[in-house]
This record gives sequence, C-alpha cells and structure tokens, in this order.
Amino acid sequence: MGDTRAGLHRRVSLETPEHVKLEYQLADLGSRAAALALDLAIIVTAILLVALVFRYTGGLGQAVLYVVGFFAVWGYFLFFEAVWDGRTPGKRALGLRVLHDGGEPLSFQGSVLRNLIRIVDLQPGVTGMAGAASILLNRRAQRLGDLVAGTIVVRDAGGGEMFGEEAPTDGRAGRPRLSIEQFALVSGYVARRAGLEPDVRSRVAASVWDAVRAAVGRDGLDGLDSEAAPDTRLVRLHDDEAPRHAARQGGASLQAAAMARERREAWAAYTDLVEKGRAGGLDRFSEAEVRAFGRLYRGVTADLARARTYGASPGLLEAVERWAGAGHNLLYRAKGRAAVPLGRWIARELPRAVRRHHRPVLLAALLLFGPMLASYAAVRDRPARARAIMPAEMMARAESTARGDINASYIDVDGAARPALSSALMTNNVQVSFFAFAGGLLAGAGTVLILVLNGVMLGAGFGLYANNEVLGVILAFVFPHGVMELTAICLAGGAGLGLGSALLVPGRRTRRDALRERGRAFLSLVGGSVFLLIAAGLVEGFYSPSGLPAVAKFAFGGATALLLAAYFGFAGRGSDDDPRGKVRAAPAP
Repeated sequence: MGDTRAGLHRRVSLETPEHVKLEYQLADLGSRAAALALDLAIIVTAILLVALVFRYTGGLGQAVLYVVGFFAVWGYFLFFEAVWDGRTPGKRALGLRVLHDGGEPLSFQGSVLRNLIRIVDLQPGVTGMAGAASILLNRRAQRLGDLVAGTIVVRDAGGGEMFGEEAPTDGRAGRPRLSIEQFALVSGYVARRAGLEPDVRSRVAASVWDAVRAAVGRDGLDGLDSEAAPDTRLVRLHDDEAPRHAARQGGASLQAAAMARERREAWAAYTDLVEKGRAGGLDRFSEAEVRAFGRLYRGVTADLARARTYGASPGLLEAVERWAGAGHNLLYRAKGRAAVPLGRWIARELPRAVRRHHRPVLLAALLLFGPMLASYAAVRDRPARARAIMPAEMMARAESTARGDINASYIDVDGAARPALSSALMTNNVQVSFFAFAGGLLAGAGTVLILVLNGVMLGAGFGLYANNEVLGVILAFVFPHGVMELTAICLAGGAGLGLGSALLVPGRRTRRDALRERGRAFLSLVGGSVFLLIAAGLVEGFYSPSGLPAVAKFAFGGATALLLAAYFGFAGRGSDDDPRGKVRAAPAP
C-alpha cells in the first residue's frame, strides 16, 4: 500500500489480489472529530432517555440503566461498525468508513481493539489530544487505536453513479496510438509547418514520420494512400489523434464514455448484486449469483484499469473505483469472517491462550498481589495508615462490624437493590479490565499503575479489617467472587503488559507491526476477563451478600478456585494442539 497527497487531502492506495489499485482519501481530523461529536451526542441522548424511563422503577430499573449506560459507551461503536461495515451513524453522516490498512473490511477483532484503545486516545482527561496528535503526525492519519488495530478511516460517500456518461458518436473514438511525447512532436510540426520552406518542410516531415511510424503500425491511416508524402501523413495523423489526446487531457474521455455505454448492463447487474450483498452478505446469494458476482467483479476491476488508461472523467473514475472497492469489501469480508464459535472459544481457545501467555499473566499477578501484601503489612504495622488510603465509609463499616462472629454481615443489601448492585459492580470491574489492557499502550505503565493501585487498596482493606479483628467477615464476603474477579484482573493486566511489550521489546518486527500482532494475540485474554467478571458480578451482587454461613461461602470460593485451575490447566488440550507442544492461536469470537 502506498500513500499519496492530493492537494490538502492525504490519500492512500492499495493493490487488490486482482492487481488493481484502489485509492481512498483519508479522513482528516476535522471530519473525524465531527463524526465523533455526532456519535457522542447520540450516546448521551440515549442514556438520558433511558434514565428518564427507568428513573422511578427501583432497583431493577437502576440495573438496566447501568447496563445500558455501559453498552452505550463501550458497545455503540462496536455494534454499528459491525452491522454497517465500519460506519457509525456519525461516520455515515460525514461519509467516512473504517477499513483495515490493507484494504480489507473492518473485522470484529479490529473494531474491538480500536475501540478499547479509545480511552487512551481521549487523554489527557477527555480532551482527545493524544488521538488528535497521532492523526496529525501519522502519514495515514491513524489514531492510537488505529495503530493497534491496523485500521484507517477513509472518505466513502457511497458507490456513485457508474453509467451516467454516454458514448460519443464521433467515429474517431478509440485509444490513442501515439504516446504523449509522440503526439507533442507531431503537434509541434503541424503548428510550424506553414512557416517552413518546402524543402525544409519535407526533410522535417520525413524525420518526424520516422519517429512515429512504428506507433502507427503497418495498416497506416485509413483512406490514405500508402505512397502519400510524410507531410500529408502527419497532418492526417494529427487530425486523427487530436480528439483522442484532447479527451485524455480534458473532460470526459471518449474512450471511457464508450466503455461506459458498452458496459452499462453489466454494471447495472453488478451494482444490484453488491447492494444485495451489503444487506446480508454473500450468504444471501444463490449459487448462480455467486458465480455471476465473481465474473462481474473481475470485469469491473478490469474496467477500472481501462478507465485510468483512457483518462476517464473524475466522476466516472471515482464511481467505478468506489464500486470496485465495494465489491472488494464484500468479497473479502465474506472470506475473512471465519469467527470462532463462542462455545469453542470458551471450551478450547481461551484456556489455550492463557497457557500460551502465562508469563505476562503471572507478572500481572505479581504486580497485583505483591503490593497487596505490602499494603496489608503496612496497615497492620501502623493502623493510622488505613485512614490515608481507605474511604471513610469503609473505615466506619469495619469499626462497626460485630467482633467474634465470622457470619456477621459485611454489607447489608436489600433484596430489591441487589440487581442494581450486581450491575454496578459488573460494569465497573469490566471497565477496569479495559483500562488495564489499554494502559499497556503507554509502554505498560498504565497497566502497572492499575494493578498496583488495586493491590494497594485490596491489601489496605484487609489490613483495616484485621486491625479491627474482623478479617474473617470481609474474607467470607470476598472469597466467593474474589477468585474469579482477581483472576480476571490478572488476565486483563497480562494482556496490557503483552501489548506494552510491543513497544519495549518488539523483536525483529517494527513497533507498528508488533503492536498489531500482539494486540490481536492478547485479545482473547481480555475476552476471558470480561467473561469472568460477568460471572463474578452476579455472584458478588446476589451470593456474596446473602445470609448464608461463612463456611458455605468459603466452600463456594474454594470450588471456584479448583474449577478455574482445572479449566486453565487442562481444557483445550487434545489433537488440535501443535505437535511441538505449543497451541495454535485463534482469535476471540
């Protein structure tokens, strides 16, 4: 793929497997900012409307609001980019589309990656300065999320009209026989011939004719005697070639217009199939339509090459190029969507990914549990330190908890409020896992900070309860969901550290290529983290605060730990494993 400039607009060109070059105009910062502003306005409006509807519906309504708010922020872009082929409502209004920088349609994994990294692009705060700087400085106008996902944002106003130009009736229409340099030579002679002496004219004409004779060919010029003088031949040749070269230099190409007329029916059939495929993919095609689409697509890519050769008008050339690109996107979207089924991903691919990337996961665990133990020891050594770390609400809760009763309630939650509690905890923890992954783009510093801070808070909380002689109460509450929750944070942290390693130790690859490769490789860990946090949120909202005895809660947590150990240690082993002992990578569903 190459990058070119047209006026103030950056362009990118790519070559399809059919060896046809497609060109796209890259979206500028202003249009992308406007599209984002429109999308954010839609998101905020949707959240406000849902809040108004569920404001007075109690705990269940609040639970719905938490979930809707989460999906509005994190799922809006992913949903629309998936169903509208790389376009959100904002991008669609501004005529923009997201593609992979190799020209392939945006994949699900690519959309997930670019939207997870958005939180880094919006820094500092929510100013978006990091992403804006990346777009301005990058020759492909890529924000940080685009770099990780391997995507670009291009202008895409639709297919356009392919057959609006009629072929001329001029019988001289055809491809020029002379090159631009040869035609300039003939034109120069014709322009000066009248001022030349007859003998000089004859000598110059003979010399010019010798220079262009091979281009004219053996058939010579229609209707002209083969014995005609070179001067006569050159005048006739100039009259024959002038309309062709004028068309190439100026407005609508005569040859391209003729091609448009000849190909009208084929183009109409092709555009009908593309529109049908856009609505439901190639799966909606019959066997005959699939064959017809392949034949017509090859024809349109050939027409695009001819249109460039003939010097087609900008409108026709752009329309053919866009429809060729639309067919390319449809064809390779169908080839590329070999998504792993969810059941297989859970049963095989996720545990394999954890085993494959166990080193960064273990490092993340060290960065979480190490500060946790240090913080616990510090608070136990000096209880006053807890007040500098823990919120006043938790201090009061620890001090008011009944001592000597491990079955005492850690937190009193009314049954009607538990759906809201579960949703709030679930969505908050999933967002933390997203931050832990995206923070890896800061050379791993963001991930390390999140892991260490969470470890410090957790250790200080345990130390606070231990100082008040009620450590068993908080452990009984945390243990049922904590095994899954802390495992999930380690998975997300490991993914973030893996992403950060692309900047610190890219190996033999460029940092750009390493970011893209490791972003996709570690995406399964993020998916696993989300899967565990959803389960942990349900347990934390409904089971952990229940009135069951502490022994039942410890038993539940212990069983969860054993199941997770068995799952990550043994699930997915079998005939599909690599014979050298390594497992093959597979993307998240």
